[in-house]
Amino acid sequence: MKLETAKSLLLIILIATSLVLTFGMWNYRPEYEPLSDVESVEEDDLGGDIMQVQDAVKPTDVVFKMNGQFFGYTDPEDSMQFFEDIQQWELTNIQSSDVEEDRESGAEVEIIFPSEVPLSLFDNILNVDSSLTDITNFYTDRMYIDLEEDEETLHVQFVSMNGEQIVEADIPSMSSYDRLLSIFGELDEDDYEEQELLTETDRDIYIPVEQKILTSYSYTFDMIPAGNIRNIMFSNPNLVNVSESAAGSIMYRTDNRQVNISNYGMKFIDVAERNNEPTEKSVLQQSLEDINDHAGFTEDYRLESFTDDSVAYRLFHFQYPVINNSNPDLSMIYQQWQNDQLSEYDRSLISLETVANTSSTDLRESSEVIESIRKDDNAADIQDVQIAYRLTIESDDNGEDYVLLEPEWYQRINNSWSAVPKQNTDAQQNEKGGS
Repeated sequence: MKLETAKSLLLIILIATSLVLTFGMWNYRPEYEPLSDVESVEEDDLGGDIMQVQDAVKPTDVVFKMNGQFFGYTDPEDSMQFFEDIQQWELTNIQSSDVEEDRESGAEVEIIFPSEVPLSLFDNILNVDSSLTDITNFYTDRMYIDLEEDEETLHVQFVSMNGEQIVEADIPSMSSYDRLLSIFGELDEDDYEEQELLTETDRDIYIPVEQKILTSYSYTFDMIPAGNIRNIMFSNPNLVNVSESAAGSIMYRTDNRQVNISNYGMKFIDVAERNNEPTEKSVLQQSLEDINDHAGFTEDYRLESFTDDSVAYRLFHFQYPVINNSNPDLSMIYQQWQNDQLSEYDRSLISLETVANTSSTDLRESSEVIESIRKDDNAADIQDVQIAYRLTIESDDNGEDYVLLEPEWYQRINNSWSAVPKQNTDAQQNEKGGS
């Protein structure tokens, strides 16, 4: 082969190779976006439910009071169904007045909510024929429905937390009256259980008299992907700095925002300068809209408490509250707001999947719980007493983590939940091998 021919052939091969490489570069799509790209990626959602005020604000107790005795539903599902029925009953003739004397009633239902809320919220919760928003600075945590047998009607009362104001209304429906009258005639049946009133606490608290036997649950679970959280909490995830630790914790941050993901939960903070202009929306409305935007109510969450700038939602399981008290708290969603801007957002990233195991659990006898509370020097400070599920993360023999939910008696003091202390006799029995 002549030298000139070989050179020409080599040149053709080089040109062809160059064309192939150029075409490949034009059509290459990297698996990552360049950090300088200012285009936002599409926001993810968490796959949860959309929740409105009436879904978030639900009672923790429904108590029927008659002739000095107290009764509640044996099954908390029935309490929720009863409250859903009440939400359809129309309240009319709403009036506000000062409290002049102690309330007295023959047959009455007391509906207790987990936190004091402004009366105006009941515009969204109940069926009222006129707005309650004009009644300002009125906070309450319970409502009463009196059975007026002489007039064959139902009378509703809300008493303010300071005990100085009362808002009254009527339920003129005869069918509603008949329904409640029939319930008071059935209180000795199995669907209802007797309760005891704790008189040592500042607020009325009712405890079931009979011992409870509930089910403990072991659940497999999934974690909400960290990438979903990044895409939700940052307007331009491509410009977010990320760092990971050996323990599996992840931190996303920009100049103003930071998200820490660790121990199955997340904590978001935003330290940007705030808008000083007030907003017409309540912090609860802002919070619900924000969490609904990314479908963040991934389990049964209900309002636990809220202030002028913060909201807390608690996880419920089969109508019982769930308590974790770890850091982060895996039983809570918490948000803090400054005007119309979110400044803090803490939540669990656990999504319960399937039941791996169940077992029957005998709770402490109610008499022991009541005696423990009555002997407590701080009994007056107790805000509530509930059966709740204690949530812990455990590992099986294969090293796989699972969620364990165990029922226990809890008390709330200074808005913090802790197990009701056991009596010394219980401790001594445990030392001798009791369970």
